Amino acid sequence: MSLKIKKILLPYDATSSSTKAFNKILPLIDNDGLKIILLTCIRDQATFGFFKTKSDKIHMKKEKEKAEKFHNEVKKKAEKFGINIISKIVKSDLESKSIIDYAKKEEVDVIIMSKSQLTTNAERVYYKSTVEAVFRNAPCMFLYIP
Repeated sequence: MSLKIKKILLPYDATSSSTKAFNKILPLIDNDGLKIILLTCIRDQATFGFFKTKSDKIHMKKEKEKAEKFHNEVKKKAEKFGINIISKIVKSDLESKSIIDYAKKEEVDVIIMSKSQLTTNAERVYYKSTVEAVFRNAPCMFLYIP
């Protein structure tokens, strides 16, 4: 009996820990029909409560451009191993919820994460980190890269 993994979700925030997780897992991947989804969540917060300002929109645009740059760098690394990366950037209020919802929607087989450096105040009420929240609520296998 073998375990056939078809889709891997790799939440990526361009921190050293998420880059480490990617670099450790990349050489281990057998690319036989495998899809790797690189997911970056950008916090969608309004400066003044419910009202978004022009500067909020500019900030979101800059964050998206920065994420796209990081995704392109990761794609170049993956190409050296013959692996294609699907790049997704989503707006998010709560990163763990966005990761879990995306994993459910795309029916991923495994979520791979390392220590996260980004945690919202809302997540700290229930969990110590985004990683813990995803681990406890993941709809699929979860692999933690220390």
